[in-house]
Amino acid sequence: MILRRIMEHFKDQNWTAVALDFCIVVVGVFIGIQVANWNEARTKQIDAAAARERLVSDLRADLDAYAVRWHWYEEVFDAAWRVDDVLRAEEPQEVHAMWQFVRDAWIAGGEWPFAPSAQIYKELQNAGDLDLIASGAMQRRLRDYYEDSAREIEIALTFKSSYVDLTHQLIRGRIGIAMSDCLSAASLEPSQPGTSPDLFYQDCPPPDNLALIADSSSSLYRSDALRGALNARLNRLSGLRSLLGYLDRQAASLVSDLEAAP
Repeated sequence: MILRRIMEHFKDQNWTAVALDFCIVVVGVFIGIQVANWNEARTKQIDAAAARERLVSDLRADLDAYAVRWHWYEEVFDAAWRVDDVLRAEEPQEVHAMWQFVRDAWIAGGEWPFAPSAQIYKELQNAGDLDLIASGAMQRRLRDYYEDSAREIEIALTFKSSYVDLTHQLIRGRIGIAMSDCLSAASLEPSQPGTSPDLFYQDCPPPDNLALIADSSSSLYRSDALRGALNARLNRLSGLRSLLGYLDRQAASLVSDLEAAP
């Protein structure tokens, strides 16, 4: 319609009308392009907000998991310290003291793996959508958290100390089975993030065979190898707690900055 009118004005040499029609066409095209750009920008904003919300939700789940792990590792670390205290004192003689010593020695070898939940991050990365929610600096922080820190955790949890195998060898089989049945049931109950009991490891009643308890306690106490392995275990637990605290601070900082982003 517009083109036909322009041609008619051109034939009639009505240059004013031609210029006016031409301006109308240019303005119409410009407005169409701007509307398309605005719609595209609006769509990107919506997509960015949704992606940011998904990533923040994932990070909050990590924070919940770290809080549970921190509580659990505190109990394991405390048990290791109590074992160290016993090894520096007189050998336990009473049944309760011997059982507590054996129980703590078993608990001190516990490990509960942890790592960032990278599912949403990888989905955004594979789809090329990280640019929607993060600048260069923020992307480097996300990469440090989801990739570099994850490798550190993998390395930290790959190399195991001799402590666990040694204590399982020194604790008599029937005692170890009773310990495993009781403590595993207590510690695995709160497996969902966001749940944290007062104690992961509840008190377990000693088995009826007191001679095996005394034998296990004596074997642990008199083992020179155990003292060295315990020192390595304490250092390992300290490193795992430090790494867990570092991840927790990273996740909290990322949540704060992502939520504050425009």
